[in-house]
Amino acid sequence: MNPLDSIHNQTILVQSSYHPTPHLETEMEIIERLLENNNTIYWLICKKDFKVCFNNPTSDKWICNVCISRVQNGVKEVFKNIKNKEKLILKEYKDYIDFEDYIAKQTLQYNFATIQDLKKYTYQGYDLGMATASSLVSYTRDHEPKLESYTDFIKKGIQTGAYLFETFDKIIKDINPNLVIFFNGRFIENRPLLRVCQQNNMNYVTHERGGKLNTFLFRENSIPHSIETVSKEMEYLWEQATDEKNIIGEQFYKNRIKRVEEAWYSFTKEQKEGSLPESFKNNDGKKVITIFNSSLDEYEGLEGFGPYFYENDNIGIKQIAESLSNRDDIKLYLRIHPNLKGLKNAQNKFIEEEIKTLSTIEIIGAEDSVDTYALINQSDIIIVFGSTVGAEAAYAGKNVILLGKAAYENLNCFYIPKNHEEVIQAIVNPNFEFSKINTEAPLKYGYWNENFGIRYQIYEPINIGKGKYNGKIIKANIIVRKLKRFFQKFK
Repeated sequence: MNPLDSIHNQTILVQSSYHPTPHLETEMEIIERLLENNNTIYWLICKKDFKVCFNNPTSDKWICNVCISRVQNGVKEVFKNIKNKEKLILKEYKDYIDFEDYIAKQTLQYNFATIQDLKKYTYQGYDLGMATASSLVSYTRDHEPKLESYTDFIKKGIQTGAYLFETFDKIIKDINPNLVIFFNGRFIENRPLLRVCQQNNMNYVTHERGGKLNTFLFRENSIPHSIETVSKEMEYLWEQATDEKNIIGEQFYKNRIKRVEEAWYSFTKEQKEGSLPESFKNNDGKKVITIFNSSLDEYEGLEGFGPYFYENDNIGIKQIAESLSNRDDIKLYLRIHPNLKGLKNAQNKFIEEEIKTLSTIEIIGAEDSVDTYALINQSDIIIVFGSTVGAEAAYAGKNVILLGKAAYENLNCFYIPKNHEEVIQAIVNPNFEFSKINTEAPLKYGYWNENFGIRYQIYEPINIGKGKYNGKIIKANIIVRKLKRFFQKFK
């Protein structure tokens, strides 16, 4: 039995915060299935209470209007489907605290010299600055955005986060739920609810996409990206498996090589199969080392992520390249993550100005058609900072150096050095022995990816961002959608 179906006769608060498909539909399905088990649901809905949010970082009123309209139509659909309508109670933030009245009485900090200063800012013991920084980094796709260009976002983010923290505290005390359910948990609009739950020792669940298109994540007392939780879940699923787990685990990697898009987009589908850098023809007699970096903005704001001992990927890559400056017997490549394609951010700027100028490393651009899997197969050592490529390389039988936190880090198929000197020794020492790869280990990660999450019963996905709920597509009112398109033309 999955955890959702085991919840009966409880009082539950569900926060609606992110409406794009499939997240609103996931929320709707969770509510319907909980109502079938005689639970009482308080559904907390935003009516422009978030001054900025993950879905609307620019505070565009028409994005707000579309969101409100779509959520309202989702609410109508749920009420139409359920029998015990009295057990579904709608709530609004303004029922508890008025935003303008609250902000007028507060003395909050809005000016920060650096993104690190912003991250350190707290409110009532809650990491408000980190939540604001996480949302800002996701919005800008830059792990070091220029704060002076986003003063309005930061001010509204701080105000929204503080207001929501106080409002959630009041709501929790009023409703006294047995369980609280919300999306993701790392952004301005839901991080305060996570912290209120934790401070009050209250059970909570975060929801997100599942491992497959037809599943959703329903994670108890943990955020979706928790390495500790994923590691335990991986072992549990593997131990409890009664199916052909080795074959299923292998299928994950085979699908990745074939560029099959499951729960998310394939970043390698534009690459040319079998393609290698032109310089490979000159690598005879050389040890080939390929570094696969990560897009730094993806793990900003995530607890426990990042390199083990380097400041970040860029600094680590530069130090490795500099330490190999006198080694003509080694060929070093850096494959830039395809998700960094076309971005003018601090990470790409550093690569261009600080790493590309080094003669000891060859850059394979994010937009380059070189095949990631051909590169893995033709390299002697693969270095990663936590990306899925690390597990894929281990599956391919390659020696892998893991330099950053990863969901698969507890599997016995990588070398994890303790410092920079050990990294270089693993690369240059001809007598260094990598541990023999446990061939079952990467299959655990593959099996987990193929199996985590709960299967939808009401929502039917069509593709990654589109699907039908109870046979129909949930849309905002057509007039609202047309007005949004009209006004956006003149922005």
